[in-house]
Amino acid sequence: MRETERAPVWDALWRRRAIGRIAVNVRPAEDRIEQARKSLKTGDLRRSAAPESWREALLDDLARRHACLQMPGDGFPSLNVPRFLHGHSQGICDLFGAWVEEQPDGNFFAHPLPPDPDLIARVEPGPLETSLYWGAVEYLRFAREATGGSIPFRGPIMTGPFDTANYLLGSTVLLEWVYTEPEALHILLDRVSAVLGDMVLALREAAGGQLHAHHLTCARGGQDFASECRSIVSRETYESFDAPYLRRLGERFGPYAIHSCGAWERTVASARCDHNLRAMNGQVKENDLAVLCAEAAGEITLSIQPSANLHERYLFDSREEFFRYVLERVPPSQPLELSIDEDEIPLWNRTCAAFNHPTL
Repeated sequence: MRETERAPVWDALWRRRAIGRIAVNVRPAEDRIEQARKSLKTGDLRRSAAPESWREALLDDLARRHACLQMPGDGFPSLNVPRFLHGHSQGICDLFGAWVEEQPDGNFFAHPLPPDPDLIARVEPGPLETSLYWGAVEYLRFAREATGGSIPFRGPIMTGPFDTANYLLGSTVLLEWVYTEPEALHILLDRVSAVLGDMVLALREAAGGQLHAHHLTCARGGQDFASECRSIVSRETYESFDAPYLRRLGERFGPYAIHSCGAWERTVASARCDHNLRAMNGQVKENDLAVLCAEAAGEITLSIQPSANLHERYLFDSREEFFRYVLERVPPSQPLELSIDEDEIPLWNRTCAAFNHPTL
């Protein structure tokens, strides 16, 4: 399907408008991606002075994007920033003096700062360019130049202010300070918000003026933030320590989305009050999808996937069960996207037919 045919779906979802059906991103099979890679003309890129790991990552991503363009459905084909270049969402914590350590599995761990409210209140972040996370800016500059500035990019994964403070303090201290040291916590959140906003603007400039949400697949536009801690705090705590700083970021650079692996039903009503919060990405069954749709009331786009975190006995027994779960609960008035694999297209179509839902 041509990009011009998909574009109305991408923009409708970002504007929180229903399209009368579920938007579907189809992930191409590995053999299709491999064939796409073989067809790429890579001479100029291979002669680039960039590190080989950067060049290989870009080639892999270009092949995936080319294969995505061959798929039916509504996927927004874009390029990504490899996480190893910026230390995942933890990488930015070094600007506040935290030691960010790479783990044997390739993930990163931010060692919390001393739990001293006076010290935290005095923390002054360093220059953006000194951060491990700045690697994302440098990669975007390289990748944009290598691709002629014609291909869109999704932003690197980035936590919001409250979750970044969670890295910097540790969960126990963060949750304790909500009650015992709110002033110091707000000072930290204020400084973290300023740093995140500055980094987003630097990333956006490196990408040519526009970035797209990391966790979304069928929508284009804006930044997104991992907002995991909303799943472990009350709505009141979220509205006091998370929502105001997310709202501030939205006011600074425009519409955004959030991702959370946990339960976020209780914060949907708050999210609806933020006109810049366009979409919420997460998993079921941590959330009851029927409740999410009722709370969203068609005013926030939902991006849904089955859980990767629950114990096996709580997961779906099959992909068909997941498809049926979604189709049974999502009304036509609710903008929603999900992803399927290429080899699941027949199963998706059969399940849709059983519900009189449009097929691919």
